[in-house]
Amino acid sequence: MINEIEYRENKIKELLWSMSSDYSELSFMWEYTPDETKSEPEYLFKEADIQDNFEEKAKSVYQMIIAYLESVNHIEYLKDFKAEFSKLLNDRKELFSGEINNDIAELISKTVGKFWKFLAPFEFSQRSHIEKLLKQTGVIYLERILRNTQVILNETKTNPTTEPQVYNAVKFVVQSVFPSALAPNSGFFKSFKNYHPDILIPEIHTAIEYKYADSLAKLKTQVDEVAADTKGYTGDTNYEIFYAVFYVTDDFWGIDKFQNVWEEMEFPKNWKGIYIVGKK
Repeated sequence: MINEIEYRENKIKELLWSMSSDYSELSFMWEYTPDETKSEPEYLFKEADIQDNFEEKAKSVYQMIIAYLESVNHIEYLKDFKAEFSKLLNDRKELFSGEINNDIAELISKTVGKFWKFLAPFEFSQRSHIEKLLKQTGVIYLERILRNTQVILNETKTNPTTEPQVYNAVKFVVQSVFPSALAPNSGFFKSFKNYHPDILIPEIHTAIEYKYADSLAKLKTQVDEVAADTKGYTGDTNYEIFYAVFYVTDDFWGIDKFQNVWEEMEFPKNWKGIYIVGKK
Protein backbone atom coordinates (compact mmCIF):
# COMPACT_ATOMS: atom_id res chain seq x y z
CA MET A 1 0.00 0.00 0.00
CA ILE A 2 1.36 3.39 -0.99
CA ASN A 3 2.38 5.58 1.96
CA GLU A 4 1.68 9.29 2.32
CA ILE A 5 5.19 10.44 1.38
CA GLU A 6 5.28 8.28 -1.74
CA TYR A 7 1.82 9.52 -2.69
CA ARG A 8 3.01 13.12 -2.48
CA GLU A 9 6.12 12.34 -4.51
CA ASN A 10 3.99 10.80 -7.26
CA LYS A 11 1.51 13.67 -7.18
CA ILE A 12 4.27 16.27 -7.47
CA LYS A 13 5.74 14.47 -10.49
CA GLU A 14 2.30 14.12 -12.09
CA LEU A 15 1.51 17.82 -11.68
CA LEU A 16 4.88 18.99 -12.98
CA TRP A 17 4.70 16.83 -16.09
CA SER A 18 1.14 17.98 -16.70
CA MET A 19 2.38 21.58 -16.46
CA SER A 20 5.12 20.77 -18.98
CA SER A 21 2.49 19.41 -21.35
CA ASP A 22 0.35 22.54 -20.97
CA TYR A 23 3.32 24.79 -21.62
CA SER A 24 4.36 22.75 -24.64
CA GLU A 25 0.89 23.30 -26.10
CA LEU A 26 1.11 27.04 -25.38
CA SER A 27 4.54 27.35 -26.98
CA PHE A 28 3.30 25.49 -30.06
CA MET A 29 0.37 27.94 -30.34
CA TRP A 30 2.61 30.97 -29.87
CA GLU A 31 5.10 29.79 -32.49
CA TYR A 32 2.86 28.36 -35.21
CA THR A 33 -0.35 30.39 -35.05
CA PRO A 34 -0.42 33.21 -37.65
CA ASP A 35 -0.32 36.66 -36.03
CA GLU A 36 -3.66 37.65 -37.53
CA THR A 37 -5.31 34.64 -35.87
CA LYS A 38 -4.00 35.45 -32.39
CA SER A 39 -6.61 38.18 -31.93
CA GLU A 40 -9.55 35.90 -32.76
CA PRO A 41 -11.88 34.90 -29.89
CA GLU A 42 -11.34 31.15 -30.34
CA TYR A 43 -7.57 31.51 -30.04
CA LEU A 44 -7.80 33.85 -27.05
CA PHE A 45 -10.26 31.55 -25.28
CA LYS A 46 -8.07 28.49 -25.80
CA GLU A 47 -4.91 30.31 -24.72
CA ALA A 48 -6.61 31.63 -21.56
CA ASP A 49 -8.00 28.18 -20.75
CA ILE A 50 -4.57 26.51 -20.97
CA GLN A 51 -2.96 29.32 -18.96
CA ASP A 52 -5.61 29.00 -16.25
CA ASN A 53 -4.97 25.25 -16.05
CA PHE A 54 -1.22 25.83 -15.86
CA GLU A 55 -1.63 28.42 -13.09
CA GLU A 56 -3.99 26.19 -11.08
CA LYS A 57 -1.54 23.28 -11.30
CA ALA A 58 1.33 25.56 -10.24
CA LYS A 59 -0.62 26.51 -7.09
CA SER A 60 -1.47 22.85 -6.44
CA VAL A 61 2.13 21.66 -6.79
CA TYR A 62 3.24 24.54 -4.53
CA GLN A 63 0.94 23.30 -1.77
CA MET A 64 1.89 19.67 -2.38
CA ILE A 65 5.62 20.45 -2.08
CA ILE A 66 4.99 22.32 1.18
CA ALA A 67 3.16 19.27 2.55
CA TYR A 68 5.96 17.00 1.31
CA LEU A 69 8.75 19.07 2.92
CA GLU A 70 6.82 19.15 6.17
CA SER A 71 6.35 15.38 6.09
CA VAL A 72 10.09 14.75 5.62
CA ASN A 73 10.91 17.40 8.25
CA HIS A 74 12.99 19.72 6.05
CA ILE A 75 11.89 22.88 7.85
CA GLU A 76 14.72 25.20 6.79
CA TYR A 77 14.40 24.08 3.18
CA LEU A 78 10.67 24.70 3.44
CA LYS A 79 11.30 28.31 4.50
CA ASP A 80 13.55 28.84 1.46
CA PHE A 81 10.93 27.26 -0.80
CA LYS A 82 8.15 29.54 0.42
CA ALA A 83 10.36 32.63 0.11
CA GLU A 84 11.22 31.88 -3.52
CA PHE A 85 7.97 30.49 -4.88
CA SER A 86 5.28 32.53 -3.12
CA LYS A 87 6.42 35.57 -5.11
CA LEU A 88 6.50 33.61 -8.36
CA LEU A 89 2.87 32.51 -8.06
CA ASN A 90 1.76 36.13 -7.76
CA ASP A 91 3.63 37.32 -10.85
CA ARG A 92 1.88 36.07 -14.00
CA LYS A 93 4.57 37.43 -16.31
CA GLU A 94 7.22 35.45 -14.46
CA LEU A 95 4.93 32.44 -14.06
CA PHE A 96 4.56 32.06 -17.84
CA SER A 97 8.12 32.99 -18.79
CA GLY A 98 10.03 30.54 -20.92
CA GLU A 99 13.49 29.69 -22.15
CA ILE A 100 14.84 27.79 -25.12
CA ASN A 101 15.99 24.26 -24.41
CA ASN A 102 18.90 23.91 -26.86
CA ASP A 103 18.74 20.11 -26.82
CA ILE A 104 15.27 20.07 -28.38
CA ALA A 105 15.13 23.64 -29.81
CA GLU A 106 11.87 24.22 -27.98
CA LEU A 107 10.54 26.90 -25.65
CA ILE A 108 10.06 25.35 -22.20
CA SER A 109 8.66 26.68 -18.93
CA LYS A 110 11.08 28.41 -16.55
CA THR A 111 8.63 27.84 -13.70
CA VAL A 112 8.57 24.07 -14.16
CA GLY A 113 12.36 24.08 -14.41
CA LYS A 114 12.63 25.99 -11.12
CA PHE A 115 10.39 23.50 -9.36
CA TRP A 116 12.50 20.57 -10.64
CA LYS A 117 15.72 22.34 -9.67
CA PHE A 118 14.45 22.96 -6.14
CA LEU A 119 13.49 19.28 -5.85
CA ALA A 120 16.91 18.13 -7.13
CA PRO A 121 18.19 17.00 -3.69
CA PHE A 122 15.45 14.38 -3.53
CA GLU A 123 16.10 11.09 -5.31
CA PHE A 124 12.53 10.69 -6.58
CA SER A 125 12.74 13.87 -8.66
CA GLN A 126 16.05 12.96 -10.31
CA ARG A 127 14.95 9.50 -11.39
CA SER A 128 11.62 10.68 -12.71
CA HIS A 129 13.00 13.82 -14.33
CA ILE A 130 15.71 12.04 -16.32
CA GLU A 131 13.54 9.17 -17.47
CA LYS A 132 10.61 11.32 -18.49
CA LEU A 133 12.74 14.06 -20.05
CA LEU A 134 14.33 11.52 -22.40
CA LYS A 135 10.96 10.18 -23.41
CA GLN A 136 9.37 13.62 -23.69
CA THR A 137 12.21 14.90 -25.86
CA GLY A 138 11.61 12.07 -28.33
CA VAL A 139 7.86 12.59 -28.33
CA ILE A 140 8.30 16.31 -29.00
CA TYR A 141 10.49 15.53 -32.02
CA LEU A 142 8.00 12.96 -33.26
CA GLU A 143 4.98 15.20 -32.87
CA ARG A 144 6.73 17.97 -34.77
CA ILE A 145 7.35 15.53 -37.65
CA LEU A 146 3.72 14.34 -37.67
CA ARG A 147 2.31 17.88 -37.60
CA ASN A 148 4.52 18.73 -40.57
CA THR A 149 3.21 15.88 -42.72
CA GLN A 150 2.13 18.19 -45.54
CA VAL A 151 5.53 19.93 -45.50
CA ILE A 152 7.22 16.54 -45.90
CA LEU A 153 4.89 15.65 -48.77
CA ASN A 154 5.67 18.97 -50.45
CA GLU A 155 9.41 18.46 -50.06
CA THR A 156 9.22 14.93 -51.49
CA LYS A 157 6.88 16.09 -54.27
CA THR A 158 4.28 13.55 -53.16
CA ASN A 159 0.66 14.18 -54.11
CA PRO A 160 -1.04 11.31 -52.23
CA THR A 161 -4.23 9.60 -53.26
CA THR A 162 -3.91 6.70 -50.80
CA GLU A 163 -3.02 6.21 -47.16
CA PRO A 164 0.28 4.34 -47.81
CA GLN A 165 1.53 7.19 -49.99
CA VAL A 166 1.15 9.52 -47.01
CA TYR A 167 2.76 7.42 -44.30
CA ASN A 168 5.55 6.05 -46.48
CA ALA A 169 6.80 9.58 -47.15
CA VAL A 170 6.70 10.39 -43.43
CA LYS A 171 8.15 7.04 -42.39
CA PHE A 172 11.47 7.86 -44.05
CA VAL A 173 11.84 10.98 -41.87
CA VAL A 174 10.74 9.14 -38.72
CA GLN A 175 13.27 6.36 -39.31
CA SER A 176 16.07 8.87 -39.78
CA VAL A 177 15.34 10.31 -36.32
CA PHE A 178 14.37 7.06 -34.57
CA PRO A 179 16.52 4.19 -35.90
CA SER A 180 14.48 1.67 -33.90
CA ALA A 181 11.29 2.47 -35.85
CA LEU A 182 9.60 -0.75 -36.96
CA ALA A 183 6.84 -2.03 -39.16
CA PRO A 184 4.34 -3.72 -36.81
CA ASN A 185 4.16 -7.51 -36.89
CA SER A 186 0.94 -9.43 -37.32
CA GLY A 187 0.67 -10.04 -33.57
CA PHE A 188 0.38 -6.35 -32.93
CA PHE A 189 -2.39 -5.99 -35.51
CA LYS A 190 -4.50 -8.52 -33.64
CA SER A 191 -4.68 -6.16 -30.67
CA PHE A 192 -6.96 -3.82 -32.59
CA LYS A 193 -9.94 -4.09 -34.86
CA ASN A 194 -9.59 -0.81 -36.76
CA TYR A 195 -6.39 0.86 -35.49
CA HIS A 196 -3.53 -0.69 -37.48
CA PRO A 197 -0.28 1.15 -36.71
CA ASP A 198 1.93 1.95 -39.65
CA ILE A 199 4.98 2.73 -37.51
CA LEU A 200 6.15 1.50 -34.10
CA ILE A 201 8.90 3.32 -32.19
CA PRO A 202 10.00 1.10 -29.27
CA GLU A 203 12.46 3.60 -27.80
CA ILE A 204 9.65 6.03 -26.93
CA HIS A 205 6.93 3.35 -26.61
CA THR A 206 4.86 4.90 -29.37
CA ALA A 207 2.63 3.62 -32.18
CA ILE A 208 1.41 5.70 -35.14
CA GLU A 209 -1.30 5.14 -37.70
CA TYR A 210 -2.26 7.36 -40.60
CA LYS A 211 -5.85 7.65 -41.81
CA TYR A 212 -6.65 9.04 -45.27
CA ALA A 213 -10.08 10.65 -45.73
CA ASP A 214 -11.33 12.12 -49.00
CA SER A 215 -14.84 12.76 -47.73
CA LEU A 216 -16.58 13.96 -44.58
CA ALA A 217 -18.36 10.62 -44.19
CA LYS A 218 -15.07 8.72 -44.32
CA LEU A 219 -13.49 11.01 -41.73
CA LYS A 220 -16.42 10.48 -39.33
CA THR A 221 -16.26 6.71 -39.78
CA GLN A 222 -12.51 6.60 -39.17
CA VAL A 223 -12.72 8.63 -35.95
CA ASP A 224 -15.56 6.41 -34.71
CA GLU A 225 -13.56 3.28 -35.48
CA VAL A 226 -10.43 4.46 -33.67
CA ALA A 227 -12.56 5.51 -30.69
CA ALA A 228 -14.11 2.05 -30.54
CA ASP A 229 -10.65 0.44 -30.54
CA THR A 230 -9.52 2.36 -27.44
CA LYS A 231 -12.35 1.07 -25.29
CA GLY A 232 -11.22 -2.51 -24.88
CA TYR A 233 -7.51 -2.24 -25.67
CA THR A 234 -5.21 -3.78 -23.08
CA GLY A 235 -2.56 -5.08 -25.50
CA ASP A 236 1.21 -4.70 -25.78
CA THR A 237 2.69 -3.05 -22.68
CA ASN A 238 5.71 -1.96 -24.75
CA TYR A 239 3.57 0.76 -26.33
CA GLU A 240 2.04 3.45 -24.16
CA ILE A 241 1.45 6.38 -26.54
CA PHE A 242 -0.77 6.14 -29.63
CA TYR A 243 -1.13 8.62 -32.48
CA ALA A 244 -3.89 8.62 -35.06
CA VAL A 245 -3.01 11.10 -37.82
CA PHE A 246 -6.01 11.99 -39.97
CA TYR A 247 -4.93 13.26 -43.39
CA VAL A 248 -7.89 14.91 -45.12
CA THR A 249 -8.01 16.06 -48.71
CA ASP A 250 -10.21 19.02 -47.77
CA ASP A 251 -10.81 20.88 -44.52
CA PHE A 252 -13.99 18.97 -43.69
CA TRP A 253 -14.09 19.96 -40.01
CA GLY A 254 -11.38 22.49 -39.22
CA ILE A 255 -8.86 21.97 -36.45
CA ASP A 256 -11.10 23.39 -33.70
CA LYS A 257 -14.00 21.06 -34.47
CA PHE A 258 -11.66 18.10 -34.77
CA GLN A 259 -10.23 18.81 -31.32
CA ASN A 260 -13.73 19.25 -29.89
CA VAL A 261 -14.84 15.92 -31.37
CA TRP A 262 -11.73 14.21 -30.02
CA GLU A 263 -12.43 15.55 -26.52
CA GLU A 264 -16.16 14.76 -26.67
CA MET A 265 -15.41 11.13 -27.58
CA GLU A 266 -13.29 10.86 -24.41
CA PHE A 267 -10.21 9.27 -25.86
CA PRO A 268 -7.73 8.05 -23.22
CA LYS A 269 -5.01 10.54 -22.26
CA ASN A 270 -2.33 8.46 -24.00
CA TRP A 271 -4.14 8.61 -27.38
CA LYS A 272 -3.53 11.71 -29.50
CA GLY A 273 -5.29 12.72 -32.69
CA ILE A 274 -3.66 14.99 -35.27
CA TYR A 275 -5.62 16.64 -38.08
CA ILE A 276 -3.70 17.42 -41.28
CA VAL A 277 -5.31 19.26 -44.20
CA GLY A 278 -3.67 18.19 -47.42
CA LYS A 279 -4.03 19.02 -51.06
CA LYS A 280 -6.52 17.49 -53.46
